[in-house]
Amino acid sequence: MTLTSGYPSLVIATFLLLSGCQDNQDHRSDLQRSAGYWQKPAYGEALNITMNRVIYYEYNRYGCLQTSEQAHHEQTAQLDSVALSQTRRLRMNRKGQVYPSFYEQLDALPPQCTDPLTISESISPSVIFDYFWHTFNDYYAFFSLRNVDWQAQYDLYRPQITDTMSEDALFAVLAEMTAPLQDMHVTISSPQQAFFARKPTPILQAIQADLAQMHYQGEEEDLSTLFARYQRQLQSISQRYISPETLNTLPQQSDNATAIWGKTASNIGILVLNNMADYATDPDANESQHLEAAHEMMAQAIADLKDTEAMIIDIRHNTGGDDAIALAIASYFADRDILAFNKQAINQAGRGIPIRQKIIANQVTYTKPVYLLTSQLTVSAAEVFTMAMDQFNHVTKVGEETAGALSDVLEFTLPNGWEIGLSNEVYRNAQGDTFEHIGFIPDHHVPAFSQHDIKMQRFETYDFVLNRLNKSPKQTMSIADFENQVSELQSHGNISNIAVNIISHGQPIYSQGFTTNGTQPVDADTPFYIASLDEVLIGATITNASVQEHLELDAPIYPLLPFAIEYPDTSHYELTLSQLLAHRSGIIDNPTLLDCLARGAQESNKLSSPCANSPIQRAEFLQAYLTKGGDLYCSGNFSSHYGVTPGELPIYSQVGIELATFVLEQSHQESISALSQRYVFEPLNMHNTYWQSAQKSELGKGQLISTANDLSHFLAMNLANNKTTQLPVTNYFWQLDNRKSYHQGQGNASKSHLFADYHNQTGYILLTDASVESKNTALAYQAIEQLVFNLTLQLSHQSLSPH
Repeated sequence: MTLTSGYPSLVIATFLLLSGCQDNQDHRSDLQRSAGYWQKPAYGEALNITMNRVIYYEYNRYGCLQTSEQAHHEQTAQLDSVALSQTRRLRMNRKGQVYPSFYEQLDALPPQCTDPLTISESISPSVIFDYFWHTFNDYYAFFSLRNVDWQAQYDLYRPQITDTMSEDALFAVLAEMTAPLQDMHVTISSPQQAFFARKPTPILQAIQADLAQMHYQGEEEDLSTLFARYQRQLQSISQRYISPETLNTLPQQSDNATAIWGKTASNIGILVLNNMADYATDPDANESQHLEAAHEMMAQAIADLKDTEAMIIDIRHNTGGDDAIALAIASYFADRDILAFNKQAINQAGRGIPIRQKIIANQVTYTKPVYLLTSQLTVSAAEVFTMAMDQFNHVTKVGEETAGALSDVLEFTLPNGWEIGLSNEVYRNAQGDTFEHIGFIPDHHVPAFSQHDIKMQRFETYDFVLNRLNKSPKQTMSIADFENQVSELQSHGNISNIAVNIISHGQPIYSQGFTTNGTQPVDADTPFYIASLDEVLIGATITNASVQEHLELDAPIYPLLPFAIEYPDTSHYELTLSQLLAHRSGIIDNPTLLDCLARGAQESNKLSSPCANSPIQRAEFLQAYLTKGGDLYCSGNFSSHYGVTPGELPIYSQVGIELATFVLEQSHQESISALSQRYVFEPLNMHNTYWQSAQKSELGKGQLISTANDLSHFLAMNLANNKTTQLPVTNYFWQLDNRKSYHQGQGNASKSHLFADYHNQTGYILLTDASVESKNTALAYQAIEQLVFNLTLQLSHQSLSPH
């Protein structure tokens, strides 16, 4: 090679070499530049980012699980951005999520993640239990606040774990151990079942009772489906308040909508928000798309309602969702920019990176009076919404305290693949206050939910706000209008006699009798058969005997019985009067057998078959029904036959009432007629109330006769006893329904109702001789009951209004 011919090649080679040395660009991806070990402090999450993959770990002090591994080209599709700061922090924006995740750099993976556990269905229950317990021990933030000693829970439940136990048994132990937290963000789910540590809220208790009744009747149903059914009923009632031409739902025409809005006839806006999650119609929409859809919906709702005089925002049944959506909706009511909240993970594992979120007032906002309706089911992002709205002076909270579960759900996988959730974050408002466990307390406490509201097609919270705004939801009814309507319905339903007594704050405010035969005048002192209303008076007799220390409610009843109560699963159950009085005995009514007994007695004096036509005394009946070998005994007489263990849920039982009555009689060696006279009728001046002689088919008890005026004395006593308590304390055998109690009596020729509203200190007695077999009579009675309830509301409201 000559100098002349080689020179150009040398120049080119040198140029290329120099060009390479001068290339200062970093061609690595964001993920490759972030290669190393990272943790999300106080969340139990670690990352190992290499040049070509990301490995995710979940860990606690007991062990570690590798939960996923993805190549960068797969991961890139899920990330909007990754940013590495000079402070050894990593910010990851996952595609579709609004808020980023933050990580701190580690020099090495946590030691337990160098040899992680393998997720397997065959892993032992003891490993699963220990991993579960340590996850909560490390990351759950509120043991002290919720008064749960987690180490004591370990000491109590760890000995129950064996490596031969079934999955169902293990699941039951984990659920029972976490139930005392009463934190609606504590969840356990397997492919077969799900559990969350809910606090005892009225709506969930009502749904659970309905669910137990359905299972008892052989219907297969689950809690989520039944809750959705309740939501549809509640939506229907909300829509009754909205003028049809102004009604909107999201999604449109939905009967179980995320949002509902419109105007009342009196120009009050109503906005119902049932979650903070599902606003886009695309089932595959991500969080950012739902957020955008929420903005679109709110812009429309505010435009539709901007001319209203005030607005009701109903989040009583809002099950939460995304904080971003909650704050976006709140921005449409912001009269200024505010700090929405500070949050930080704080637990045994340490402290997380503090997060601050602000609300920027929207360009178009609603700043007229707003009434925010909350309940004990208002939870999670709905509470974040409440926290934000609570800072605006034009917002007033009405209803019940919220659930007190604000933290995002920290999700973990167990070694057998089950999923769990827990609370690890502390939320604080702009003033530094926390609301975990206690929830947000309303400015005006009004019961948020009742089954009676559903029956009457109204909401007490709505009516409270509308009355406060002088926009009464119902047209005022004169006494003459009321009496004319009752008389018309009475004639249409062929109901001969009716008596009504309405009381408010201990005093009668209306009493009247109605008759169609014209021969015998009827008034509030006219005697009526009160059918099964006798149950509440039996309950009151037992209560007063207990108050006078003549009876112990929480002692086992077995020493008082001349026969055995034998549950079919052979396990011993310490049955008490308290459990019988709350319908939690596990003894249920077998309709076939009770129908046979109701047909009466004519021939034999012995129980020769389940349908023997024979007179029978209470003791004979109970022994035959509850003792193995008895002529009426079968497993279907007990709730365990239907999968409901004794004490688990209330299930109405006539047999349970008969047993409680028998225990009372045995304890005093006196009849129920004499005992009720001593403990209830005489002290309350119920001089026209008495037991008629028992017929052969009535188990020795007879029928109770009373008057509307006599029963008003009992009702006034009941209201006074429960005036200051959140839960009724003397309402045995009543139906309890969130600061309301009632009992409907029904016989062959009588139908009656006793109703008590403890929050408003009102109630009524409705007695009739209506036949239960006629459809026309049943419809007329239902309409009369609605009229009496409406008049009770109206008269009690008028009696409290300033003149």
